Formats: sequence, structure tokens, C-alpha cells
Amino acid sequence: MEVIIGTYEEFLLGYKLVINENASFVQSFADKSHAGPLKCVAVHGNFVATGATDDRIFLYDMRSRKQTNIILSHEGTINALAFTPDSSHLLSGGDDGRMIATRQNTWATEGNWKAHKGLAVNQISCHPSGKLALSLGADRVLCTWNLVKGRVAYRTNLKSRSTLGTQPDCLTWSPTGDYFTLCGFRAAEIWSIKSADVLVSRKTKEKPICVCWVADELCLVGLESGKILWLEVTEEEEEDEKEHFTEAHDTRVKVMAFHKDTLITISSSGEMKAWQLNINQKDLKPMCTTNIGCRPTCLSILDLTQFGGAFVLKNNDTKEDKQQVNIVPKKAVKPPERGVVTIEYEDDAQDEPEQESSEDDTDSSEPSSSQVQEKTRKRKGNVDKKSQSQTKKNQLKQKGSPLSKKQKNNKNK
Repeated sequence: MEVIIGTYEEFLLGYKLVINENASFVQSFADKSHAGPLKCVAVHGNFVATGATDDRIFLYDMRSRKQTNIILSHEGTINALAFTPDSSHLLSGGDDGRMIATRQNTWATEGNWKAHKGLAVNQISCHPSGKLALSLGADRVLCTWNLVKGRVAYRTNLKSRSTLGTQPDCLTWSPTGDYFTLCGFRAAEIWSIKSADVLVSRKTKEKPICVCWVADELCLVGLESGKILWLEVTEEEEEDEKEHFTEAHDTRVKVMAFHKDTLITISSSGEMKAWQLNINQKDLKPMCTTNIGCRPTCLSILDLTQFGGAFVLKNNDTKEDKQQVNIVPKKAVKPPERGVVTIEYEDDAQDEPEQESSEDDTDSSEPSSSQVQEKTRKRKGNVDKKSQSQTKKNQLKQKGSPLSKKQKNNKNK
């Protein structure tokens, strides 16, 4: 798998988790396309979407390792991104108060709603069925969307929920879609979709920062203290709280992501760890660690098994980027050097070495090598035709024009 990380420093980072005798992180790319801190990242299939404070959404096709599209449908910071499970749309929400549905592959806008009375849309989470979605806005209203009809089914006002405070956070669906989470200043809650109400509420001594579901009825809550809280649907509040904590980092657990039996956590200081998860024993076993050198803002996982053996790792030769590698398709030309940026852009494949234009060219732009060859071939052909024509004229002048008898008689007359 490949860990995709957004940062405050405007970088989109990629790290591959290599598991041989010993597990290790190997940096796969570092891209700096955004002109502001990244706020959200979404991964679905071979696509990666990123949103930032520069009002733009960048799309990457990780099969070809190219940046393929830029979406400019919002007029404010992009706060939330979510692909629908059926691969039909990308949902986005921003400070402009808009929730927008963009058709996947064509990347055309197909839905544009003022979701929360024009206030910022802070979070979006799609139901595993693809028929529902939740959005959370600055108005502290939880909207449940009917994605089939493209409208809000109902709204839940969270202002009366004192446990959630003024900024409800950590909106995530469980794998089955039976539950979702919401967190407040010092509380973590699991809601049931059947009752549309709180099923489990756990008070915490520290502020919950992020939530990650690891089973149908079990989720992990990253806390400001660096600990991880184990929160289960069936657990009772009378149980000893010490049994539900794991010491993970020295600083706050900023982001988490889970894939198969591996948990990835990153602290606010940039320390990234991979953990082997044992659900039955509620245990996390550390596998490896590294420091990304940036402050993380968002995290997602790209499943590399979908590409089969289509990608190989090639080590960089530079000492500065000793741990950084390029992932390129087999039998493909290595993309041009872009400093730390190793994701190839769409225009890179069309770029050719610069050629000097001839004196006869009036075009100020420098033509490609194929254009120069074509022009040269045409010029040579024209020169050859011109020289042949001139030779024939000279021969006619020497021999005399081959006039017909009729023409000669007319001339004599």
C-alpha cells in the first residue's frame, strides 16, 4: 500500500510501506502543485483528489502517475472531499457554502447546492451503499443527503448537543454504514442510523482529533495527548478506561488511516508510524516509523495491489533525496526532473527538446523536432521542384520551343 499525505507546507507526499524481513517506509513522491496548505485528500480506485486553501481541486491518476485535471468549481477553501463508492461522482464542500457533485472521468459539475444556509461546508462522508451522504457545516447542522434524488433528506440540529460543543468534528461512517461518529471538545460519540441518535458517548480528558473505523463495531479515536482511544459500539461506560487506550505518539495524533490489518498514524510533529492491529486483543504492535518532515493535515491509503506488477521502484541517484524513489510504469521513459516533485504532469509527455528555428520561420515559438523535420522535408521538395522546373526552362531556351506546325505557319503569316 501507499500512504498519501497532505501537509500545511503545501506538499502532497507519498510513502510506500515495504514489508520484507523488516517493515519500512519508502518515499515515493512529493508534489507541490497547490498554492496553499492542503485541507483534504480522497482516494478511490486509481484516483487521488486533493483540496486546499487555494480554492482548487487537483486530480491525479495514479495508474499513469500524472496530474490529469484541475477543478475550479469552488470560490473558497476546499474543506472536504469524498468519492462515491460506485465511482460515479466526487463530492466536495468548501468555505463558499457550496456542496458540489462532480461527475467522475468527465469531471463536469452535475450538482451544486447551498447546503448549510451559505455557511462553510466542513465535512462530507459517503455511506458505503452510495445512496446516502452526511455533511457537517459551520451552522452546526448535520445534513443527511439522498444521493439518488440529489437533495437533503433531513437535517439534525446539533446546537443542543452540549457534548459536541461549538465545532462538531470527526464525521465518519462505519464499514457497514450502520453507525457514524461525531466528536466534540472532550467527547467521542457513536450514532446509530436506525435511531438517528447517540448510541455510545464517551467523555475524554483530551480533545479528540481524528477517528478511524477498524471493524464493523469498533473505531479508534486519536487524542490530543498522543493516545489512541478504543471505542466499541457494545462497550459500557462502567468499564475501566485504561483498557481502551494505547500510547501512540508524544504529540497529538493528527491523522489516521486503516487498510486490511495495518494502521497508519501521524502526529502533529510529523512522526509517522505503521501498526499491526490485533482486534481481538485490542492491541497495536509497532512495525516501523519515520518522520515526514512536514505537518500533516489529511491522510488516505492507496491500494497498490489493484495495479498488479505494473509499477517498479527506481532509486534516485541524488544524495539529497536518498530515501525518495520514483514509481514509474514498466518500459516507460523516466519523467523530467522537477526537483522534489516526481509526479509527472500531463504536459510532460508532449514536451520535446528545444530546437533552433531557421531564418525563414516567422513563428516566434520554437517548433518541436518533428515539426522541424516536416518543414525541412517540404522545403527540400519545393527546392527540388523549383530546380527541376528551372532546368527544363534552360533546356527549352537552348533547343528552342517545340512549336507545332500550325503554330509555325501562324507565326510565318
